[in-house]
Amino acid sequence: MDDIFDIFQYSDELAPIREVTNLGLSDLTFQGLLPGGGLKVHEDGGASGCGGKLWPAGELLSKYLLENGLNGKKKIVELGSGTGLVGLAVALKETEVNQNKDLEIWVTDQECLIPLILKNTELNNLSEYVHPIVLNWGEELPEIVKSANIDLVLAADCVYLETAFPLLKRTLLDLAGDGVQILMSYKKRRKADSKFFSAVRKDFEIIEVKNFADYESYLRDGVHLYSLEKR
Repeated sequence: MDDIFDIFQYSDELAPIREVTNLGLSDLTFQGLLPGGGLKVHEDGGASGCGGKLWPAGELLSKYLLENGLNGKKKIVELGSGTGLVGLAVALKETEVNQNKDLEIWVTDQECLIPLILKNTELNNLSEYVHPIVLNWGEELPEIVKSANIDLVLAADCVYLETAFPLLKRTLLDLAGDGVQILMSYKKRRKADSKFFSAVRKDFEIIEVKNFADYESYLRDGVHLYSLEKR
């Protein structure tokens, strides 16, 4: 297993964070990995917080899943979804190209971001497969999630607020179970992030995922992808 703590040998200063200025609609094809005109994603320019825009960690996780597929996974929860990018990109590829009509994705975030996720879901005609719902970390899971036999959990850029680390860990533990895969993409910004991974490592084996073409370019920007397996 790769030593994840090597990534924390960077400067203690915060990594540069892109200004929240993007506003409007983007068409994303991920270099032809998505069919037709690609995925339409509306960003709200930060009106609902930093989640209402696109970030490199979400782009990385989306591209990895588009290139590597779901390996039979059909019941998916995305945490901290923001715009809904990852879940929507996966749903578009799986339902339009792979004809995975049994797919269900619960795209979750705080209540203030649900209208944006709903808008992006409707823009892409994916309401049959993508279900935006509120899921607050550290709280009891929604009943629909608890009863759904989840087999894949996705989290892009969820490690950023130290006070939320124990809440995120609690939710990951609640979702983890036999046959559940957790994929987490992460942008290194501050040394304090190591506290989250130190805590999670007590309950999960953390494996860095490197098996796709553009990973090295993301690494140069401090963006990583991990698979978490419950011990």
